[in-house]
Order: sequence, then C-alpha cells, then structure tokens
Amino acid sequence: MAYGREQLAPEVVDREGPVLVERRASPRRKTRFKATVVYGAERSTASCVVRDLSETGARLKVDLASDIPTRFHLIWVAARAVVHVEAVWRSRGEIGVTFISTHNIQGRLSSELAAICRAWELHRA
Repeated sequence: MAYGREQLAPEVVDREGPVLVERRASPRRKTRFKATVVYGAERSTASCVVRDLSETGARLKVDLASDIPTRFHLIWVAARAVVHVEAVWRSRGEIGVTFISTHNIQGRLSSELAAICRAWELHRA
C-alpha cells in the first residue's frame, strides 16, 4: 500500500484495480532536487534526492535510509535552506518526511544550525 492512500471497499474497483483515495494535506509534485541529510550528535551526513515535494513534506531517496533517525536536518542548497524534518514512513531506500521548520542559510544562524552547515560543507569537500 502506498503512503498517503487507502483502499476503498473491495467492491469499489474499476478496470485498473482498486480505487485509491488521496489523504495528503497538499498535493505532491515530482522533483529531482539534490540535498544532504545531516543527523545525529556527530552530524553525520548522507546525500539524497528529493523525489516528491509538497508544502508539508517530501519523499527522499537515500542510501542506507534505515540508519537515519526519525528527526534530522535536510540541507537544500537550491532553496538556500536547512529544513528540520521528521520521518513518517520508510520503504526500500526512501523516507517520507514532514517539515517541522525551515531556516534560511544566508544570514545569522544559531550555533546548532551553524554546526549543521559546517557538517554539510565537510561533506561536499
């Protein structure tokens, strides 16, 4: 079963199979943005691709997705942002996340966000 969808009663089918009902708060659009996951006290990093995006969350393609904790930060260079996210599902190298907060990486940063950005910079090197 796909995340965010539920099957209706078995008698509600069409020629293609069961009818699915969308439960997401906002529609997702397909993307292929590159981003970096930063997680843990050690500020470990992992590259990822943002595959789907909505106003409230995203689907990330990440190697070793099972190693990443429930809450982590996503460095998204194209948006010039550090996004604090929470994983709501995991499946075959993908993580579905909901956005908790977004911070612009241009300008004054808290010590925590500055450390996250330093970890990202080391990851790029």
